[in-house]
Amino acid sequence: MSLELAHFPDFQKGLFKDAVATDTLAMLLEVKQQIGCRYITHVGHSEPRPGSDVVDENVPLLMTYPISWLLRYFAKDFLKIDPIMQGMSLFQPRADAPGTIRNLTADATLPLPVRRYFKDAERRGLGNLHLAICATNAFGFRGITLLTFDVEEAEQASFIDRKRKQLAAASARIHNALHGTRNPSLAAIIANLLTRREIDCLFWAANGKTDGEIGEILNIARWTVVTYLQNAKNKLGCSNRTSTVATALALGVIDIPTVAKAYL
Repeated sequence: MSLELAHFPDFQKGLFKDAVATDTLAMLLEVKQQIGCRYITHVGHSEPRPGSDVVDENVPLLMTYPISWLLRYFAKDFLKIDPIMQGMSLFQPRADAPGTIRNLTADATLPLPVRRYFKDAERRGLGNLHLAICATNAFGFRGITLLTFDVEEAEQASFIDRKRKQLAAASARIHNALHGTRNPSLAAIIANLLTRREIDCLFWAANGKTDGEIGEILNIARWTVVTYLQNAKNKLGCSNRTSTVATALALGVIDIPTVAKAYL
């Protein structure tokens, strides 16, 4: 599971030494300040998928929760019940347009374990209002933004109505900053040109790993890594390794959002 950790607690590098994309973090901080939310989560989903006990390991996930909640999130295996991780089944492809807001806190149709999950989050200071917002880029790649707030229960309905356009715009801004160039149809075509190992090598190259480190991770020889990356470069029509990785990222062949990564 690749998890992007954006701040501890205020969009700082925190536990992780990797360089972060300051423009993306600045954008998230600006969104947070503009709409007055507590925390931001964003998940990109290539296609609708039903609820499942198994979360797709390739789902690109961004969270700005504090480390204390992330540790609890994984220790309690909340990944399996968190509704935004279960895909675009929260939003029907045709019935719900981008910008549609779903109040998960007040949604009595959600299973009891999910409602308990949000109560647990509220008790630990993550906010008492959890709003899921549907987002789509120009190529039809969809995602969900979850924004959390502290709003008196009696004021929540009017708060949503008053902020609806602003919240939809914030979700669209985040989605397009992270996945604006992602083209699922083109990525599928390009991915079919590459082998699984070539894609794996590109993924780790995008994470800044050397050929030797990639070989150790994938348990293959260094020269084999070089061969795979060379093949990928030729297939994508690129001139060097850097442009090959950049092309794979831009097309969505590999998932590396623009913030620091930790592997859990």
